[in-house]
Amino acid sequence: MTTGSGGLEALIRSRAFVSSVSERLSQLRGRKVSVLTHVGGDQDAIAAAFVLGNLLMDAYGASAVEGVHVPGEVSDHSERFASALSIPLIPSLPEADHYVAVDVGSPAQLGEALPAVSGRVTVIDHHQPGDRWPEGFEVLTAPEYKSSSEIVLDLSLLMARPLDAREATALFFGMYYDTVRLTVADALVLRKVGILGEYGAEPSVHSESLEVPPDYSERVARLKGLKRSSLFRAENVIIAVTRVGAFRSSVARTLILAGAGIAVVGDESNGVTDVVFRVSPEVIRTYSVNVVKDVIEPLTAKLGGQGGGHAAAARVRVPAAFDEVVSRCLELLGYALGSHVRPIEDQ
Repeated sequence: MTTGSGGLEALIRSRAFVSSVSERLSQLRGRKVSVLTHVGGDQDAIAAAFVLGNLLMDAYGASAVEGVHVPGEVSDHSERFASALSIPLIPSLPEADHYVAVDVGSPAQLGEALPAVSGRVTVIDHHQPGDRWPEGFEVLTAPEYKSSSEIVLDLSLLMARPLDAREATALFFGMYYDTVRLTVADALVLRKVGILGEYGAEPSVHSESLEVPPDYSERVARLKGLKRSSLFRAENVIIAVTRVGAFRSSVARTLILAGAGIAVVGDESNGVTDVVFRVSPEVIRTYSVNVVKDVIEPLTAKLGGQGGGHAAAARVRVPAAFDEVVSRCLELLGYALGSHVRPIEDQ
């Protein structure tokens, strides 16, 4: 490394937060620990959990760490990522003295693991606080972080524990994907990408295998999402609303790439509406919209349900009809944007 350990430590985004996480992890010395992610996992969650498991053994003295457990069905993208980086995924929740849940923004994101880990779990996350956690969960979250991988990198800097090339590569991809391929990364994240390069990160070795084009089903979902879209306007912001049964995150990204400032993509099943939100960087910069605080929190306070995520990317599940949920979302987005939302009529 070309920078001294003192210089690296100066890159820690929030020393107070990382110190509190480190203090909690130090209490796990000599204990058998299992690390898990949110349901389905994603690149950031898996990368952060993998490297954190190594830190628990090397820097915090855990007696054993059982791979990485992803509750529910692992997505194709996540499975491909774990395979490319040789990250072992444990199919069922291992028995452990304590669990560390990484990148988990709400209780629902633990899926079937929720009751099993209650009372012996520490949650480390970077999402906007949303749903209230039940008793038995110690939750440490810092929304100022851009990814959970960045939190784990800061832990390694705090503990002066160098990363090997595979760990550095994993954290690079975690930060890369959770900042929308670095398009919403700030200067500190970019400096940390350089640090990961000095540790030996080699994203070019794996990028081709990870950047697989969408399959037929996902392409169809994207096109259906575009075809079914209803367009609304608040000042100069275009809000695209569409209804699809699968690949909602992919459809939402497609709508943003197509020109929408805000994408609202969802569907209703058994009386529950599931909605994914995406907001373009331009709208975030101009209007300081935060879909968790501006939409999800007041929505769930009124209708029930649960949700969470980032200011620009979030998800909510509400026990109400799709049309009612969308109507309330548009109203709340209008408040956040300071303008009445009205349909864009066909020309």
